[in-house]
Amino acid sequence: MARRKVFWPVWLRRICQTGFMVLFLYLFLQAVYKPVNVTGGHVKLFFQLDPLVLIASWLASHQILEGLLLSLITLGVTILAGRWFCGWVCPFGALHNLLTGWRSKKTKEKLASGGYSRWHKTKYLGLAGLLVAALLGLNLTGWFDPFSFFYRAMAIVVYPGANDGVKSLFGWIYQTDPGIGRLKVTAVSEPIYDVLRKTVLATAQPYFYGSLLIALLFFTVVFLNLHRARFWCRYVCPLGALLGIAGKNPLIQIKHNETACNHCRLCVADCQGGANPDTQEGWKPSECFYCWNCHSACPQQAITFGLHVPGGEK
Repeated sequence: MARRKVFWPVWLRRICQTGFMVLFLYLFLQAVYKPVNVTGGHVKLFFQLDPLVLIASWLASHQILEGLLLSLITLGVTILAGRWFCGWVCPFGALHNLLTGWRSKKTKEKLASGGYSRWHKTKYLGLAGLLVAALLGLNLTGWFDPFSFFYRAMAIVVYPGANDGVKSLFGWIYQTDPGIGRLKVTAVSEPIYDVLRKTVLATAQPYFYGSLLIALLFFTVVFLNLHRARFWCRYVCPLGALLGIAGKNPLIQIKHNETACNHCRLCVADCQGGANPDTQEGWKPSECFYCWNCHSACPQQAITFGLHVPGGEK
């Protein structure tokens, strides 16, 4: 089979995902390695962009923090343009996207699990449960919100493990001092380690109670992507459910060239959200991440996205 051409919208989406992931990690390090009184509000950026946090906080406390009003931009763009946030901005979604790429490449297997199913509704039930709990004064959003979950896993599991691993590696290099003749690895490793120690690594190795449970949940969620593409985003994520509701009838919609389409359904095999892009009538905008994979997967170039005027012809 000839190698599929990847079109520029997919590359642009990948660049955006990478950029927002780097930004998230940078802000994470700012929060971890600076005293709380000098971190500044910028470390909260992704939480401030999260409308689920805004709504749950308001229901639970009947108050709205000023910084959370930024999430109204996310909500407004979603209402107009669809669920782009999940496919282009969310760093946790970018991680799922990466792991999804490690799945089996067999088209038949991807087709069997690529479309919409009744299990997509579970995230909407979860969202309803969280909002009812918040209304009753019990805010459980922090356990299921993607930014909270990802940040907690990074802080309690990933970073402490990476910190310990890096220190152990450089400690071993220093003690064994490997090299060839007069050329020693420590001549390079020690300056690198000094920079990491001053900018990234913690002074004391952090340990947290409950890290085993968080690690189990995190790695289970991450590796479920090998079973279903973006498993968390499709079936669990309450923020995705909220944005799916908001973006149920967007102005940017899928467009099919029915004459060119040969009904091969390769677009379904590469659909990240299970949005059924193979038919215009069956397409699920609330499940579409606008990843443009369907556009690149179509050998006939029969699929694209365009502006849909309400009341006009699709």
